[in-house]
Amino acid sequence: MLLGTRVNAAQASLNRLKQEQARMGLGLRGDIAAAAQRVEYYMDEAEAAIKRGDAAAAKRHLDNADRETVRLEKFLGR
Repeated sequence: MLLGTRVNAAQASLNRLKQEQARMGLGLRGDIAAAAQRVEYYMDEAEAAIKRGDAAAAKRHLDNADRETVRLEKFLGR
């Protein structure tokens, strides 16, 4: 649950940054955009694993999502 909150906060900040940069004709750094996509993928995969009852896979995906979220938070200065 805490990870979901962190993910949502990071995504909201990235969306604001993307909008600001778009107004200046710029785009988000490629590595950061890719990390954000990976977070979404890992969170979706974790949810699917939970629905299947595969706790080990869910934990692996959540750990991966956490790692990518830390990367985004560092980029955002948190």
